[in-house]
Amino acid sequence: MSQPEFIKGIDKDKIIRLSEKIREAWNDYFLESRYCQQQINFGPEERTNHMGDLLNYFDDTIELLEQIPLKPNYQLALYDTVSVLQLIYIGQDLIDELRFVFKMPQSSGADKLLIRTLRNELTGHPISRDKKNNFISSVFFTRNSHGKVIEYLRYHKEKDYKSEVIRYEWSEVVKVHETYLLGNLKEILATIKDKLKHYQNQLSQFLKSFPRISFDGLVSKTEHLMEVFFEHSSLYSDSNLRYFFQRCDLHQRYSHCINCFIRDLKRDLLQVEMDLKQFRAGELPMENLKSVHQVKTKIVFTKGSDKIIESKQIERNIRYQFSKLRDKHPIFGIDYFIETYKDDPELLSELKHMQSVIGDDREFFCSYEYLRHLFTTKGLL
Repeated sequence: MSQPEFIKGIDKDKIIRLSEKIREAWNDYFLESRYCQQQINFGPEERTNHMGDLLNYFDDTIELLEQIPLKPNYQLALYDTVSVLQLIYIGQDLIDELRFVFKMPQSSGADKLLIRTLRNELTGHPISRDKKNNFISSVFFTRNSHGKVIEYLRYHKEKDYKSEVIRYEWSEVVKVHETYLLGNLKEILATIKDKLKHYQNQLSQFLKSFPRISFDGLVSKTEHLMEVFFEHSSLYSDSNLRYFFQRCDLHQRYSHCINCFIRDLKRDLLQVEMDLKQFRAGELPMENLKSVHQVKTKIVFTKGSDKIIESKQIERNIRYQFSKLRDKHPIFGIDYFIETYKDDPELLSELKHMQSVIGDDREFFCSYEYLRHLFTTKGLL
């Protein structure tokens, strides 16, 4: 049995690379940032998996157009011609949907017109009438329409209904569609990068404002530009942060949480800004950006915290036990730590506070983070 023959179709790798970049921008920025969403058409459907489904469907059509099957006769070719033209037509519709989402006009030009005409005449409306039911045109595949050729007869009122033979090589049709796809995907990606440049500039300005911005302004700006940041820690909700800020003068545990928020926010802003720069430049992400993104944030330490309490009961490394304290472990819980560190007044005081607020998660985890700081400065974590 002879192997099926194919015509080389569109360049799948080039096209998929571009669609993957669009997917990356969507997942990393437009789904995450309200600011980015305001730059595009982001409606109820975009809040669902609409864009993911659209890009998956688009990639599926590309896979199917990588090779075009050659059929040896008219009957076999008819089926594949209709299928391939419809797949190409779907690809154009998906491109226009992408352009709509990113606030771009619909695609146009000769590349699109040829494909639209072929599909509409051969598979959409082989017999065409106007709104008043007046005959416009009709088309019929010829017996030569197989192998590397699409050929059909057309009768059109503009030609006084005289038959004309329309003939295209499949390689020509494929090249036209490939040019259309590559051109539009590059244009969409350029638009995305331009929108992300504005976002990057906003993040940069936000970072520069840190020395003079009020705390309320800091929280509000974070909500506007990077609301996903608040999902990193239950401590970093709007209400929690304002609660801690109002109590900064009461105890250093509260100012410590505020300092942690500012430190982590700066770190994330720098990271996102760097990621945006790399995305727009088309660079691969660096393996390790720790040295680039280290941010020094002033944290006020409790007096005497530089002294390490020497006690036989204190272990040199308590990472495991401390991680269990967060989960209110039945063994390595508050009672265990109170008994272990009863000779350290600073630790004991904070542990007693934690014990008194065990039912209040906001206070409990604020205290936990402050204890992390105390244990770290004492060389135990």
